[in-house]
Amino acid sequence: MPGPLSAIDRRRVLTGAGMLALLALAAPACGSSPTAPLVDDLEAKRQLALRDSELATAAATALTDPESKALAAALDQVSQERTDHARALAAEIARAAGKTPADETETSTPSAAPDAPAPTVSQVINALRAAADSAGKLAVASSGYRAGLLASIAAACTASYAVALVVQA
Repeated sequence: MPGPLSAIDRRRVLTGAGMLALLALAAPACGSSPTAPLVDDLEAKRQLALRDSELATAAATALTDPESKALAAALDQVSQERTDHARALAAEIARAAGKTPADETETSTPSAAPDAPAPTVSQVINALRAAADSAGKLAVASSGYRAGLLASIAAACTASYAVALVVQA
């Protein structure tokens, strides 16, 4: 007399295991993939890079004494790097929009009023620290080239405020 378990044979167990494996592979495909940062987020980072560049240039220009020559050179380098970051972000924004980078028009942010006090090295360091933090957070939410671009921007900003400017100051 066959028992209740006799209806389950080896073929049914293997078939059931195969179906479970297919279900396990298909279930993650139903979830949402990580969303790429919006172009607006990248544009905000580009504008921040341009502002940081202007801030570093203004701080370097304000350093006129001969003892500050090395610090002014470091600030000029930071300004150039942040300008390069803005260009790279503009190229990524253009790519995401389906345009060529040449189609992007460069818009400059308005400069500070001439009677405003010159920014200090400390203000440049704080701006770079904030830029590194925000680019790093956006890099974690990104994938592929965009994540690498944002992570390299975060690393460059960190190196600038932690090494280049602190050593010189």
